[in-house]
Amino acid sequence: MKIIKKILFWVLFISYFIIALSFVSTKRNETLCNKINVIVLDSLKNKFINSKDITRLLLNSDKNILGSQLNVINTKEIEALVKENTEIKSAEVFVSNSGVLNVEINQRNPIMRIVNNKGYSYYIDNEGYIMPLSKKYTSHVLIANGNISEYFEIGKLTHLDCKNENKGKNLLICDLFKLGKYITERKFWNSQFEQIYVNSDGEFELIPRVGAHIISFGGIENYKLKFRNLKAFYFQGLNNIGWNNYEKINLKFNNQVICTKR
Repeated sequence: MKIIKKILFWVLFISYFIIALSFVSTKRNETLCNKINVIVLDSLKNKFINSKDITRLLLNSDKNILGSQLNVINTKEIEALVKENTEIKSAEVFVSNSGVLNVEINQRNPIMRIVNNKGYSYYIDNEGYIMPLSKKYTSHVLIANGNISEYFEIGKLTHLDCKNENKGKNLLICDLFKLGKYITERKFWNSQFEQIYVNSDGEFELIPRVGAHIISFGGIENYKLKFRNLKAFYFQGLNNIGWNNYEKINLKFNNQVICTKR
């Protein structure tokens, strides 16, 4: 008897569940989209895009979103349309039963602005994507300039290939990305440096925010050790001697910090 009651309970429960789903599905099919709700999740960090920009994009598209039944709205197509904007890293689009199309967006996060030897400029984000500049917003990030050339098309979103055979052509840009990422991800160095200059020998010179000196960094080799040596010199040397007594600090030689006085 108990077994029969248990079976009956589950049959009724499953039947109710199927009917409820059917009711929700029917109601969803009848519901029209009446609103577009856009949320830029990282709007406090970057301001390349705002919710009005995306709403305007969708209303001016051929998707006919407002007034359409929820079941005919292709959220994947809308996501693809939104992500055509080079400043957007990710987009998630979903509809609610109340008739709202929700769009959640994350922007790309630039860590460096490159100004090459022809005067053209672009960003590199924290994932190694080359980003065009924005007419609307300027990101205050590390600047790299000087004798910089590249072998990719500037003006469109491009992923920097630093692992495969293309690295040979873009070796300098890959090294700049590695150096810039290391500086940006560390609070002390990020607050210390404002510029990387590439000299005529293809070597890096770091320009600090504090102090009237230039740091001859050399190439990317042993870059972590160079930063450790520099930090030790800052705390053990410059703090006692003074930040404006040297014209140049040379890190190019292993385990040495060579300074040139003014």
